[in-house]
Amino acid sequence: MIARFFCARQSTSSTLESRRAPVKKDPPRSAAFRARGNAHRRIRPPPHVPYHTGYDPAAHRHTTLEDMADFTASGAPLGFTNPPVPPFTPQSLQAADELYPYDPSRSLTDAAALRAQGFTPEESAAILTLVKTRTRAEAKFGERARRLLLTEEGFEQSTRSPVARYHAQRFLKAQVGSVADLGCGIGADSVAFAAAGLATVSVERDPVTASFAAHNLASYGQSRVLVGDVTDYEHGALCTAAGEPVQGIWCDPARRELEGAKKARTERIFDPEAFSPPFSFVLSLARLGVPMGVKLGPGTAHEAILSPEDIAGAANPQPRVEAQWVQHAGSVVELVLWFNAAARESVARAATMVGDAGEVLGEVTSAEPLGSAAPSAAPDDGAGLPVAGGYLYEPSGAVIRAGLVHDFACAVGAHRIDPRIAYLSAEHPLPASYAEFAACYEVLERVPVGQKQLKRWVREHGINAVTIKKRGVDIVPEKLRAALLAGVKKKKGEYKPATLVFTRVGGSGEDAARTEHVGWWVRPLGVAE
Repeated sequence: MIARFFCARQSTSSTLESRRAPVKKDPPRSAAFRARGNAHRRIRPPPHVPYHTGYDPAAHRHTTLEDMADFTASGAPLGFTNPPVPPFTPQSLQAADELYPYDPSRSLTDAAALRAQGFTPEESAAILTLVKTRTRAEAKFGERARRLLLTEEGFEQSTRSPVARYHAQRFLKAQVGSVADLGCGIGADSVAFAAAGLATVSVERDPVTASFAAHNLASYGQSRVLVGDVTDYEHGALCTAAGEPVQGIWCDPARRELEGAKKARTERIFDPEAFSPPFSFVLSLARLGVPMGVKLGPGTAHEAILSPEDIAGAANPQPRVEAQWVQHAGSVVELVLWFNAAARESVARAATMVGDAGEVLGEVTSAEPLGSAAPSAAPDDGAGLPVAGGYLYEPSGAVIRAGLVHDFACAVGAHRIDPRIAYLSAEHPLPASYAEFAACYEVLERVPVGQKQLKRWVREHGINAVTIKKRGVDIVPEKLRAALLAGVKKKKGEYKPATLVFTRVGGSGEDAARTEHVGWWVRPLGVAE
């Protein structure tokens, strides 16, 4: 019998939420900061209170902590423990808050101010690193970043706040009331789940990172953070604060590996079995029929994406899999594989645009999985090239990665200029309802593709700034731009830019000799109203 247990949150000091000093850019901030020096010496806690003094998480990954989780039934422990106290004192956090935002030009002055208050060199460095990471994280987490405990690698791999809010909505729509966040890192997704009303149990292997997640989740009573290896997880055994087994699973496998003696640099891992946890573990959970979401890199090879047949079995007779590429603020940020009840019916793949509030701005979907035969070309695909007065569409990265260019072309009444190229031709501007899915250009004229002829064209048209876009052609935009503008003199106040698009159309394979390189002068547009 597998033990069921409750995880009691380790108490955190109410002083962690320290006062915020106004942000100042000039020396008076430092003077006020130094004035606290002697007072700080009197309130420093005794030596046994942990500071961040060069703590090496890797050296303690398998440490068994004394504060073991309580179990409510007999049986073998699952190996999870409560996180330790975060390695920052209230005084350290107050100092970090007063130094926010990080200003590299003041780093020496701020370090000296910290030393004057009695912090050791190691403590001062840790505080400044936290301030620097919080400042960088503001673009991802907003104003909330200045209150979070962050690690460099945890911040870099964490989910943007709007996208995390979207994840929470997916679980709510699947009628999932509680989620186990396996490999929670600093807790970015867990915070969004808890804020949406989901009971959360977050598991992190590294004790220090888990302590950061516990700090970041401290204001949510229905959240629990545990230290342990997520591969020890057994569905149905891990319970929420209310004693109920968690219903859904969120997993963000670590795709970065620390490198170097100081582990200051990170490197992407592309082998799914080298993920932490490995993808085979994810597969085993999906086969249980659990509602589940797994975050992967947007460049994950299509061959690595599971199909419903891969997770079917006696425990999961009606499997569902949805592959969703998510785009936010113009960037494709992730691929999420949704399994079972968390996957939508009749949606095998999707390109989804998420707004700053976590709302869906638009979506293109297909019921055909990636493993199915590629859709046949539309009757007019490749039948005609854009002409002056026409329009050229460039689908977004999410649409391209999801293999939905054909579906998008059909939706907007356009056709592909070549079945292998992600450029579309249309007789009308891009409809406003599809603004998030493509860039739209008005075609001004066709241009030569030979460098000499093109340079002459640039000179004849008085062009003095060039933007080059290309697909399927061996062009280095920077080199071509330099060659085209060599010798061009800009007169004061004169600015005449041109956007040039180059691609190939025609044969491939045995018909490669029929391939033609083409180019157009285009004007970027907004969208049709």
